Amino acid sequence: MQTEKDAAKSTIHKYRADLERLFGYLKVTDLNEINQNHLRDYLNYIRQKYSYTSSSVANKINILHHFFRFLHNSGYIKVNPAILIRPPRKRVKIPKVFNDIELEKFLSATEHNIYTKFKKYSLRDKLIFTMFAYTGLRRTELINLNWNDINLGNKYLIVRKSKNKNQRIIPLHDKVLELLDKYLSERLPLKNNALFIGNTCQRIHHNSLKNLFDRYIKITGLSGKGYTIHTLRHTFATRLLSKDVSLVNIKNLMGHKSLESTQIYLHVTGKELEESIKVL
Repeated sequence: MQTEKDAAKSTIHKYRADLERLFGYLKVTDLNEINQNHLRDYLNYIRQKYSYTSSSVANKINILHHFFRFLHNSGYIKVNPAILIRPPRKRVKIPKVFNDIELEKFLSATEHNIYTKFKKYSLRDKLIFTMFAYTGLRRTELINLNWNDINLGNKYLIVRKSKNKNQRIIPLHDKVLELLDKYLSERLPLKNNALFIGNTCQRIHHNSLKNLFDRYIKITGLSGKGYTIHTLRHTFATRLLSKDVSLVNIKNLMGHKSLESTQIYLHVTGKELEESIKVL
């Protein structure tokens, strides 16, 4: 996976953990002893024990398919026991999004921060969430941004470390540029190339971002609605679609591999369905 597929470390870790759990359950010494009934028993076991959703089970089955196909093609086993194992039916889950009023309230929440020890980070925090809302970045993509990924003169940023390993350019909205300019002045002289740093002056951590989001969601009064940092990414795509930006352009901005991933936002806006009804 690392050498031939150039898989991410997190993906390799997930595959390894899943397969260790599988073999811990099966307790077999000969790979050729494994049959499809063993795999079905295992899948039933983990679904009940861990209350996995259908999409999570489908992911586990995908890992089994990859692993046993590799074993079979490489001659380690005579028969592929996973070949007849089918994933559960894929269900369309409509993503949650902020409406315009909620988004405006959330992005201005840093101005109403009552926690004195966090006030010195207000500009940074406002930039972080404004950037999420106006670029559609994934959390890891934002964390990995460096100052040399930002081109203030030409008004764009480069995503160099993305989920699918493809780099992309995202134009920067004026609201982001204005905050970036202020934030740069605050950070000068630069002692760390990381765009966003925490209180230890090191690159900001995943958990820190989650804590920031939870704090400002609480300040905004939007707790309990199921919103996460990823909601800002969904909101970015949905707002673009509502402004008649093409699915292809949204796909490229979001860094999706295919249009199938982007089309989920048609369900959110209902725009395509609305146009269909108008022809009656």
